[in-house]
Amino acid sequence: MAAPRLQDAGLEAARLEGACHCGAVRVSIPAAAVGVVICHCGDCRRLHGNGFAMLVADRDAVAWSGDADRVRHRTSPGVQRSFCPHCGSRLAKEPDDAPKLLLSAGLFDDARDRGAIRHLHVESAPTWDAVPPASPAA
Repeated sequence: MAAPRLQDAGLEAARLEGACHCGAVRVSIPAAAVGVVICHCGDCRRLHGNGFAMLVADRDAVAWSGDADRVRHRTSPGVQRSFCPHCGSRLAKEPDDAPKLLLSAGLFDDARDRGAIRHLHVESAPTWDAVPPASPAA
């Protein structure tokens, strides 16, 4: 039997709702973002204090709202990261020329049950951030 399509499962229009720690910045993305990507690069490790778990969404499908505008900081050539100006929560990694945004998975309570679909920069992972042996790497 074929797997149900997103529209058949009612997920095509469903959205995941998220917020920073203080709630001043809110974000909504399509629920069709089916998995979590985990980055182990040095930039993510220094900026987050560990690996960076993110949901990947089409830039045009991300809806930002709330009482505060996100603050952006250029962390490397071609990449900005955004955070809440009030509580400092990391919100997203925003590549300049990419059609996708990488949103902090921790913003979304409904994303807790989504497994990692890919680990990035596994060669940079420190011993304390070990990648499970069967994990798909890019």
